[in-house]
Amino acid sequence: MPKKKKQVCIIKLDGLGDVLRTTPILWRFRDGEITWITEKASVPLLSGNTFIERAIPISEISGVENYAFDELYNFDEDKKACFLAISIKAKKKKGYGLKNGGYFPFDSDSGYAYELSRNDQLKFKLNKKTYQQIIFEMAGFRWEGQDYILGYQPKGVIKYEVGINYLAGKKFPNKAWPHWRKLSEMLDSVCLQSELGTLEEYIDWINSCRIIVTGDSLGMHIALALKKKVIILMGSTSWNEIETYNRAVILRSELSCLPCYKKDKCSNTPFCMDLIAPETVYSEIIKMRQAGS
Repeated sequence: MPKKKKQVCIIKLDGLGDVLRTTPILWRFRDGEITWITEKASVPLLSGNTFIERAIPISEISGVENYAFDELYNFDEDKKACFLAISIKAKKKKGYGLKNGGYFPFDSDSGYAYELSRNDQLKFKLNKKTYQQIIFEMAGFRWEGQDYILGYQPKGVIKYEVGINYLAGKKFPNKAWPHWRKLSEMLDSVCLQSELGTLEEYIDWINSCRIIVTGDSLGMHIALALKKKVIILMGSTSWNEIETYNRAVILRSELSCLPCYKKDKCSNTPFCMDLIAPETVYSEIIKMRQAGS
């Protein structure tokens, strides 16, 4: 009689990039049956992932008292996620739960992550751990370089040497790099990011490029998951939390105000992203081309 698989629940709602960079934790549950609860927009990132039995949008969760797992891991500070984490039955719970109306660590393994989320000095200046290392520690595991697991298998072949993933989301407009047009004029085989209709089309576009130039974005995580060569342009967010897997170069300015995590448009002069010169990015592209030839 076959051994019953361990029932595992993972909760990570959003954003899309954070959901994708949480997938390395799946390597620790290859012998389990995994249910992943997320936001509806994130489901396509998890669909087709052979490690996941089911990806459920949180909007479709009902009757949580009927859910029961051997282990539950909540890596999300969101109040909805934490409420689910304390409401769903599980023999073992790791990560965050809900206490006194706010998120709180289930045990000491999440103590560092909890302090990181509340201590700007630690997060902005002192922390040297990547996101992947942090969530592995939250789960009580050792980080050993486990890679992304992307379920969707992109279609098409490489058409361009360089793709410039220049658009920035509304949450962090300061991530936008102002020199992308000048860089594109310096290159021959180049393709610019456009407003694509679906997440799958976005993944296909990134897959069509050999090298991706990008800010700290979903596109960066997709490019890393596809094992592309990546040039990451960093400003307001923490470069220390980015796991490059030795596939990427991080370029940034040395302003003392960084990282700042400002969500409003920055009015400082000079502006951190403006200080990343297109000539510097071009030089890194040439190095990657030569290394790949």
